[in-house]
Amino acid sequence: MNGRGATGRSAPDGRVLVVIPVHGGHEMTHALLGDLRDEQQPLDVTIVDNRGDYPPHADETVIRPEENLGWAAGTNHGTAETLSSDHMAVVWLNNDTRLASGFISGLVRCWRETGAGLVGPFYDCYWTHQRLRRPVDVHAYRPRGHNFAASFVDGTCMFVPSTTLDAVGMLDAETFAPVGWGADIDYGLRVRDAGLAVVVTRFSYLHHAKSVTAKGVQGDGWDEWGRQGYSVMDTGMAAKWGEGWRGLVKIDPETMQTQPPRRRQRVR
Repeated sequence: MNGRGATGRSAPDGRVLVVIPVHGGHEMTHALLGDLRDEQQPLDVTIVDNRGDYPPHADETVIRPEENLGWAAGTNHGTAETLSSDHMAVVWLNNDTRLASGFISGLVRCWRETGAGLVGPFYDCYWTHQRLRRPVDVHAYRPRGHNFAASFVDGTCMFVPSTTLDAVGMLDAETFAPVGWGADIDYGLRVRDAGLAVVVTRFSYLHHAKSVTAKGVQGDGWDEWGRQGYSVMDTGMAAKWGEGWRGLVKIDPETMQTQPPRRRQRVR
């Protein structure tokens, strides 16, 4: 695969690159690859092995950096190394996830129908604007043709067209190092600042086990690592977007939560 970083032209009917940074959790990653194997959408998978011991499962590309790059920098590295002109989009995906049937195809469909510069799925995790009111098992999920305007999408899964990479670049891994929290929110604002739409879609749905990798890496230091992550997110977002950054992305400063999707936010 010819690396092309964040420049070049996207193929309108090309392939999708899926970039998954990992640090252990190999069984989870292999299960996720099983979900991806069932996709009808042509795709390529890149694993960024931050621990250096990932056992290849099928035909995925494995990149082993010389150090643990973490989520944001690892995602950028895998994208820069393996994105080619054959790829119309990249999906930045966590390995502690499971996907409903037709997941990637649903993201592509949403993008084609809405022209969004950034797309995220519905899921069963934290942010209310992406969460089903009643979460279900991925095997029981039935897609719906509902797409909603959003301010950002959770970094658990981000569908980024190659044209967005050309216009916006990749994640800001430096400002939000080392944890990376906030880089996804910042990216949503950057996409919108470029005049592009951010959309969440019910065409696609995933289960997120949430912070499995981080807890495995940090062990007893998880609580402190989490506090550091929130602090870096707040400091980084304030430095880039001002003290009122939560208002820009519609996060309630008291609850630190977003609002559920509403009918008036639907995008056709």
